Amino acid sequence: MKPFKGPRFLIEENSIFFYLSIAFILVIAILGNYIIALVSFLVLLLAMRNSVDKYEKRKKELNKYLIEFTNNIDDMSRKTLLNFPIPLLIINRKGEIYWYNSKFKDIVGEKVDHKENVVDYFKSFPLKDLQDNKNSVDVSYGSKEYNVLFNEVEGAEDEENLYMLYWLDNTKFTTLRDLYNDEKTVICLIEIDNYDELGKDMDKMERSLISGEIEKKLDTFAKRMNGIALKYLDDRYILFFENKYLENLEAKRFDILEEVKDLKAENGDYFTLSIGIGINAKTISQLYDYAKGALDIALGRGGDQAVVKSSNKVRYYGGKSRAVEKRTKVKARMISYALRQIISQSSNVIITGHKVGDMDSFGASMGIYAIAKGMNRKAHIVLNDINPALDNIYERAKSEESEEYINSIVNTETAKKLMKEDTVVVMVDTHKPSFTEAAEIVAESEKVVMIDHHRRGEEYIENPLLDYLEPYASSTSELITEIIHYMDDLVKLSKFESEALMAGIMVDTYNFTFKTGVRTFEAASYLRRAGADTVSVKKLFSDDIKVWKLKSDIINRAEIVFDDIAISHLDDLVNEGVLIASQSATELLAVKGIEASFVLVKKENEIHISGRSIGDISVHLILEKLGGGGHLTSAGAQLEGKTIDEAKEMLKKAILKYKNDNKKKG
Repeated sequence: MKPFKGPRFLIEENSIFFYLSIAFILVIAILGNYIIALVSFLVLLLAMRNSVDKYEKRKKELNKYLIEFTNNIDDMSRKTLLNFPIPLLIINRKGEIYWYNSKFKDIVGEKVDHKENVVDYFKSFPLKDLQDNKNSVDVSYGSKEYNVLFNEVEGAEDEENLYMLYWLDNTKFTTLRDLYNDEKTVICLIEIDNYDELGKDMDKMERSLISGEIEKKLDTFAKRMNGIALKYLDDRYILFFENKYLENLEAKRFDILEEVKDLKAENGDYFTLSIGIGINAKTISQLYDYAKGALDIALGRGGDQAVVKSSNKVRYYGGKSRAVEKRTKVKARMISYALRQIISQSSNVIITGHKVGDMDSFGASMGIYAIAKGMNRKAHIVLNDINPALDNIYERAKSEESEEYINSIVNTETAKKLMKEDTVVVMVDTHKPSFTEAAEIVAESEKVVMIDHHRRGEEYIENPLLDYLEPYASSTSELITEIIHYMDDLVKLSKFESEALMAGIMVDTYNFTFKTGVRTFEAASYLRRAGADTVSVKKLFSDDIKVWKLKSDIINRAEIVFDDIAISHLDDLVNEGVLIASQSATELLAVKGIEASFVLVKKENEIHISGRSIGDISVHLILEKLGGGGHLTSAGAQLEGKTIDEAKEMLKKAILKYKNDNKKKG
């Protein structure tokens, strides 16, 4: 309950006296002493009047004091802001200047006009960051670096909000940070890709001469960066230099790659380099691991390129040359032996290719199925949808006398139920777990084998039990055929299995036209002896009249860009779109003067791009800029949420950038 208070002009102590006086006068009046009561009342009125006068006087004095004090505070605030030791600036959302103090004026060194924009003085000032609720922004001005803190000040009802900016001189810290980053150690591992392969065709004198020239170039390369180069194997080097030189190397796109290729043998052969660079690690040991990982990626992508790797980012340079075919099959024999051991220690095998499977993916899967069957292990192939590229071979499987092939094909849900503790999962024709038909199974399995022939990308299977990635190979079916060749005592291919593998090789080589080496024909010869009929395989690629008409329409509307590249598209959304795109892109290479071709087709909510090349232009590097990839001569990409026209413009920009990059290298 609130305490009872007297009149406002009375302080609380006097209120008690006032009420006691009134009570006393009333008692006297009741007792009949009216004169005394009247006199007392008059005295009380005089006292009250005096109290009121004093109250009003005190109130006026207090108001005067408060006004003077407030004025002093405002004056002090203004003087404090004007003379604040930190530069201050007030702007609106558009960057228009409303107010600044003398320290801010010292920054720009000239008179600042109101209503001018902060961008007029600081070209790189990020106005958008103010509205994104960031705590601060970094701004450069001349030789100075500033960390700008800011807070939003709400305006009146009809006025817009303003921003108070506090400019903290961050130059010393920035200089120290940049010096620290510049002086960081960079480890660079270099390997001659084809040293063993080409070295066999050279006499010792010529090989020593070229090796010596390479060593000289690498030594000069290191000295240009005040670094050192050490040779620790015949074909391997390690370089140390400071991080400040890396930006220039990347700007020149590692021209050492081209310099080394200029050193040619008498027969025209030349060596290529793979370079792996590790940066921004916490320790030297971790830095070496980054460099080694980068080198593995460069080799996995076919060599003749440089890869820069940090903890969370990978950058690629080069990769123009074809991967050199390895003539020795020692690795294939070792992989064959290792795969035999792994499958023998497993109760069953789950095989998965990539999404939207093709003949190579299916043929490779059938090859692994044949190996598992030969070792008396139950195997299943994960295939969620039968797309048009697989229609013919799937119908062939159903027409086989044995139902084992159709019964071995399962979807992901069924495959999950077949998983056991010792099940081995084999990924074929892809090294990206998320791109497989059974991504969940791959992620959960502790026993994963990967066999692929695509250039390695950033996503890669982690800690596989066995990985076999060879970009030189024409197809994954070729790699698995070689593995089977070393299991002749266990595996006897059926006619259907050998034809599935042959179809896989044929689709990726365009009927033995592109990316075909000696080992490709040897693999095909082995499959022919195993029962593959080339006429029967050719029928697997036959199309109906509707598909031929659509391909003709694509070829008819093709446009030539940059003088040597054909681009076309299909407007209609058809089930066979991806298959038609790849086949049409291949057909366009037959046009005189065309070095590469791209065909765009609609696919649900995305645009699929198929790229093909005869070898002088890397469609892999072009489509990699759009998030895709593949090989020098064959690649693909998918663009979500884009129209055909938008995707075509993005493709043209990627081609132009590729062309410009190659001009710089030249």
